[in-house]
Amino acid sequence: MRIRRSKHNKTTNSSTLEDQIKLEFHNTSDLQFKKFKVASLDITLAFLKDISDPIIIQKTIISPLLTVSDGDNSIQIEGLPDLLPIASIQKVTDYNSITEHVMDGCTIIIVRDKQTQNVYVVDTIKFIKRTPDEPVNEPTISGPRDGFIECIQDNKTLLRMHLKSKDLIFEKFTLGTDVSTYIYLVYLRGKTKETLIQEVRDRISSVEVDYVKDGAILAQLLERNKFSVFPELTSTQNPTKVANALLEGRVSLLTDGSPTALIAPTTLNMLLQTPDDYHFKWIPASFIRMLTYITAFISVLLPATYISLVSFQHGLIPTSLAVSLSKTREGVPFPSVIEAFLMELTIEILREAGVRLPKPIGSTVSIVGAIVIGETAVSSGIVSPMMVMVISFTAICSFAIPNYQLSLALRTIRFFILFSAATLGIYGMLIAIFIVTTHLVKLRSFSVPYLEPFAPINLKEWKDGFIRLYFKAGAKEDNPNE
Repeated sequence: MRIRRSKHNKTTNSSTLEDQIKLEFHNTSDLQFKKFKVASLDITLAFLKDISDPIIIQKTIISPLLTVSDGDNSIQIEGLPDLLPIASIQKVTDYNSITEHVMDGCTIIIVRDKQTQNVYVVDTIKFIKRTPDEPVNEPTISGPRDGFIECIQDNKTLLRMHLKSKDLIFEKFTLGTDVSTYIYLVYLRGKTKETLIQEVRDRISSVEVDYVKDGAILAQLLERNKFSVFPELTSTQNPTKVANALLEGRVSLLTDGSPTALIAPTTLNMLLQTPDDYHFKWIPASFIRMLTYITAFISVLLPATYISLVSFQHGLIPTSLAVSLSKTREGVPFPSVIEAFLMELTIEILREAGVRLPKPIGSTVSIVGAIVIGETAVSSGIVSPMMVMVISFTAICSFAIPNYQLSLALRTIRFFILFSAATLGIYGMLIAIFIVTTHLVKLRSFSVPYLEPFAPINLKEWKDGFIRLYFKAGAKEDNPNE
């Protein structure tokens, strides 16, 4: 709000506060003013009718004030809040915040008597929101099925319900020079290191943009490794996942208007875990987690390994299998790397088509399209049956990765390793793996190593790494601030 305030909270004689509010909003048609008189006080209400609830305004402001007797001259300007049956009324001392309050759906109450002017703000926002349903991209087998929505107040309520703790802290920030967006930094006092909280504060304060429209945009603005394909902040719509992260000493970021929450710091181990890992007994949960790690490695390395063996290191293939592979490749006009690239590109196109199409037909198109295209490609001799099987199994393994951000990163890495293997065979694949591993070792998310607890080695944290050990009753966690 750029309304200038003169001394003693009074506007200049040449322009009233109402005129300056109109000027600030360019006299938009949905900016409404209601004027009436209560005893000796002149009252003006200012609000945006599209986002302020007229029923709340009528019941909590206008009706109580109109019931006051016209002859009651004992009412003073400072006593106006006592006349309203609402607890959220606040006195405005900084006129520069009026625009912000109006855009939040609040009603501004301007009260004047013969000598004084006071300004109050009342929360009258009109909520248009959906039900906190189960997140579409993060289904759970066992556990809570509520999910974040676009209303940041409801998202805060969901976190309060999952974490009933007096130490749950919400810090509010405002980003955007043209359009303001509210950001909440969430953490558990006593669980989270102060150095991490301060680093997140500093990064948020350093952001200078016109508009932050979503949590995914905020994550990119806060990242330091701009050329890395791996996410430094995890996005999720699952309140349980955020609650678990806060209990581990991490922080979360809620963005107004976004149905996703960000979690920092992020590690590779964290991206391969799901809330369901903690809802089952530790032995089957550990088996599923190890299976997730295995499928992640297969989705990255299988096509490159096949190309290396078929095109370069024939001697590593058993004789009977080599003969069988050579028969399946008879009549195929392309080298194996072109086969793999065409099939990988087809799978990626079908995957994106399934996402963009309406839900009732999206999955059907993806499945039927893959079957028809694969069968046609084999029958026409463009690709070999073995290549179709390798690429199909790779795609299935990539679907088993629980985090979409990590899945997208690994799909990108797969093409890099694929072309490296097509250039130098096994040696090229090993060089590409070395480059990716070196990058992951050097990568940090908010000063935390990305491969923690495996690099650097922290044996104490391995109990929640490849396996998820049993819960020990009465165990007391270490204070991260000590």
